[in-house]
Amino acid sequence: MNGESLVLKISKVDQYARGALPLPRYEHSVRVAELSRELCGRFGMDPEAGYLAGIAHDICKPGKDRWLLSLVARDGMPLAEIERAKPALLHGRAAAVMLSSDFGVSDQSILDAVRHHTFGAPGLDGLGMILFVADKIEPGREGYDEALRKKILSSALPEMTRLVLEDNIRYLERRGKTVSMATLAMLEDVEGRSLS
Repeated sequence: MNGESLVLKISKVDQYARGALPLPRYEHSVRVAELSRELCGRFGMDPEAGYLAGIAHDICKPGKDRWLLSLVARDGMPLAEIERAKPALLHGRAAAVMLSSDFGVSDQSILDAVRHHTFGAPGLDGLGMILFVADKIEPGREGYDEALRKKILSSALPEMTRLVLEDNIRYLERRGKTVSMATLAMLEDVEGRSLS
């Protein structure tokens, strides 16, 4: 995908996000996009791909369950039990479908990053890890431990991702929420990458 078409797609997705999202969610998406762009530059990836993934990741967040289910039916992937129980968790998968069908995004790395930003997934590439991290620790996240954020942001990408996954799992467990099997599998995958 050339830079010009990415810039155009960013503009179109940004315009859609402004209209579709409540202001706080849109502002979160902009912060995620900015942090993703910054991290992509740091780790030698296309900064504009990072921005596009970030601005797009929550475009389906306000969607109703029926609409989300109809969108994800088009991606051909089965529903996990956690997704069946709470269809709102499908917003990333739905956003990936919408990016492909409505905005012409064909870059699999961007689509996978958006699709898996909620739970993560084993085998995610660098952009997928970056979006996962940026979504969880963007500067507007209230109550996030600043010392931990600094430690995370000063780490190599696999270590950065591992730290965020561990913190996310602790957060969910403290609140008695189910941890997705995809999150646990991603942690195992990233731990393996950290050791190699």
